Amino acid sequence: MSGANVSPIGRNHQLMTYQEERLDRWLVASVFLHGAVFAFIILSPEFLPHFGPQWGDPKGSPSIGINAKIAGSISGVPLPTPEVVQENAPANESPSFYKSEPAPTPTPAPVPDKAAEPVPEPKAPIKTTPTPKPKPPAPASKSAPPANNPSNAIPSPDGGKPALAYGQFSTGAGQGGVQQIGDSAFGDRYGWYVTAITRAISNNWLKSLVDPSVQRAPRVYVGFDIARDGTVNCGAVTIKQSSGIPTLDRSAQRAVCASTFPALPTDYRGGSVSVNFYFEYSR
Repeated sequence: MSGANVSPIGRNHQLMTYQEERLDRWLVASVFLHGAVFAFIILSPEFLPHFGPQWGDPKGSPSIGINAKIAGSISGVPLPTPEVVQENAPANESPSFYKSEPAPTPTPAPVPDKAAEPVPEPKAPIKTTPTPKPKPPAPASKSAPPANNPSNAIPSPDGGKPALAYGQFSTGAGQGGVQQIGDSAFGDRYGWYVTAITRAISNNWLKSLVDPSVQRAPRVYVGFDIARDGTVNCGAVTIKQSSGIPTLDRSAQRAVCASTFPALPTDYRGGSVSVNFYFEYSR
């Protein structure tokens, strides 16, 4: 088949085959050349002449090699005597480059001098604090005889206005205050509400409604309930303990009914709260 009828694929195949055959030839030639160089380097001592001095004969010839012997002694030169090791000798310190430090010499104790005089120890004088003499008791002051106060009167420490406790008030008609409100924890938790009740009742307690001939009277205790919205049922206001003076009892009831109270605290769960209030009349 002529070259003009060969397809492009066949032509490329023939070209690649030709290149592979050339590559194989060069590879074989390179391997052969490297092997020849390696063999020449190994066998070169056998073919090339040796130059320079030869130290000894590699075949061990006594005529050319150098023989050396260990001499036991040389005339005129002293040799060191080897150290003799004794197996039965006791153990001792091993020799080293550094010397062992000698043990410290104990310092002798000083000998006291018998001719020296001892120094006396100083003693501070002991100071005694005189005991103070007790003062004689002051003579008791002559006070006026106590007045006939009622058994339920509020005591005053200095003879003036009484010391008012929490939830109490004092007006021109006398004193008054909350005896009890709700449970024991209501007053501690809602002190502002107790103060509002006390202020409202003290503003509505009128002295003019009491019999003018009465100068002092025992306490009168009034009980009532405050609803959730702060209102009070006047028909349910009762006299828990009477003072014995009808006009004073009625003035106490009126003071409660005429007062306007705020609504109960929002976090208070009860629908109403019971209050016991007292009035103590004095001119």
